[in-house]
Amino acid sequence: MKKILLFILLFISIATSAQNNTAEDTTAKPAITAIGKPDGEKIEMQIGKDGGSIISSDGKMKLIVPAGTVSKKTTFSIQPTTNLMPNGKGKVYQMEPSGVIFQMPLQIIFYFTNDETKGNSPELLSIAMQDDKGQWLAPNKITTDTIAKTLAAEVLHFSSYVIYALAEIIPASARVKVNGSLRLKITSVVHYTSESHTYVNGVEVQQPLKVKTGSAEIWKVNGIEKGNSDVGIISASQDYSAIFQAPVHVPSQNPVAVTVQENLSEEYAVPFNRTHDIYTLVSNITIYDGDYEVIMQSVMISGDKKAWGGIRTATDKGSFIISLENNKPTLINIINNLEVMTNDCKNKILNPTTCTGLLHVAGIKDFKITPPNPPGQPYSTVEIWFVPFPIEFTKSQFLCPPPPGYTQGGVSGNDIAGLSMNFGHALPWNIKFLAKDGEQISVNSKDEEGSLKILVRKIKDD
Repeated sequence: MKKILLFILLFISIATSAQNNTAEDTTAKPAITAIGKPDGEKIEMQIGKDGGSIISSDGKMKLIVPAGTVSKKTTFSIQPTTNLMPNGKGKVYQMEPSGVIFQMPLQIIFYFTNDETKGNSPELLSIAMQDDKGQWLAPNKITTDTIAKTLAAEVLHFSSYVIYALAEIIPASARVKVNGSLRLKITSVVHYTSESHTYVNGVEVQQPLKVKTGSAEIWKVNGIEKGNSDVGIISASQDYSAIFQAPVHVPSQNPVAVTVQENLSEEYAVPFNRTHDIYTLVSNITIYDGDYEVIMQSVMISGDKKAWGGIRTATDKGSFIISLENNKPTLINIINNLEVMTNDCKNKILNPTTCTGLLHVAGIKDFKITPPNPPGQPYSTVEIWFVPFPIEFTKSQFLCPPPPGYTQGGVSGNDIAGLSMNFGHALPWNIKFLAKDGEQISVNSKDEEGSLKILVRKIKDD
C-alpha cells in the first residue's frame, strides 16, 4: 500500500511539473566570477594635463582622457584578460592606474561587430565593470551607437571592463547532427539604475548585476511556432529551458534560427537610447550530416628589431563548414575573423573593424569531386576553389619614437599592404581533401616569415 501511495504522489509531482514547465525562474543570483588572467598585449602610454587617448592592442577598446584630468604625466594602460562575465562578449580589459579617483569623468569606448550580437539587436549590448571581489557592476549611463557600432560609458576610476548581452539564448550558436537534440535556455543579466550619477564621498556608486535564468512559452524555429519536421521542433522544458530536436535531413536554410521574445521594459537597465521594450533573442543552430569543418590560421612576421615598430606579427584565423550533400559542396557558418597585429611599439590601429587579414572566405567559385578508385584510393577527393576576395591588412600609427635617423612617416602597414599585390587575393585560393573520417592537413607551411595552416576534419557527434 505504501508503495502504491508513493507511486501516486510521484506521478502527481511529475504531472504538476509538466503543467508548469513555462514558469519563470525568479531567482536572480549575484554576477560574481573569478578575475580574468592576462590574454593579450598590454598597452601603456603617458598622458599629461593636456589629455589624450589610448587604444587596446586589439583595437576593440579606447580610453579618452580629457584635458585637466591629471596635473602631471601619468601612465595609463589597458591589459586584455580572459572573459568570465556571464553573457560576456570578447575580452575583458583591465585599466590602470587603479585606486585613483579622477577629478572629471573619463570615457571608455567599445567597438563591437556582428560577432558580438550574433543576430540579436545591438541594443541588447551593455558595459559592465568588475570590482576586486569579483562582483560585476553596471556604470550609471551607457550610450549605444548602432550605426558606428560603439558602446560608451563615463567612469571616475578604473577596474576591469567588458561588453555583455543583457539577455541571450545559451548557446548563442551550436551544431547538432540530424535527428539529434540540444537543450537551450535564456540567460539574463539584470540591474536597476537611473539616468543620473550617484556619488558617495566623491566616488561614483555602481549598481551590482545579477544573473537570472528564465523561460518562455513561445519558441520558434525559422519563424515557425514550435518548428516542424523540416527545420526542427522545439518545446519548453520543466527546468526553465527548451529542447530542440533536429530534423532527420539537413534543411535547405542552414543554420536554422531558434528565436524567442524577451520583454525588457521592467527589470532591465538597457542603454537609454533603446527603441523597443521587446526584443527577439536568437540562437543559430547548424544541422549537419557527414559535413567537414575547415579551420584556418595564418601568422605573418615582418619588420626588424632595429626598424621603427620593431618586429610585427599579424595573426588571422577563420573557419567554415563544407556540406557534401548530393555531391554538391556548400559552405555553412563562415567565420572570417579580423586580423590581430602585435609589435614592439605603442601604436594606434587605424582600421580596427575592417582589417580582414590574409584569410577570408567569400564563397565557392568552382569545385571538383573525384569518385573513389579502390583499392588504391577508397575515398572521394574533394577540391574547392573560392571566390576571390580583396585583402586589407592591419594599419597602425606608431606612437613610440622612431629610431635615430628615420625620416619616413609613422604609419605602418604600407609595406604590408604591398603584399596584397603579390598574393592577388585572400587565402585560401583552393583546398583539397579526402572525404573520410578524422583530421587532415590541407596546408601546413612555416618559415621565418610566418606560417599558414589549414586543417580539415569530419564533424563528430558532440
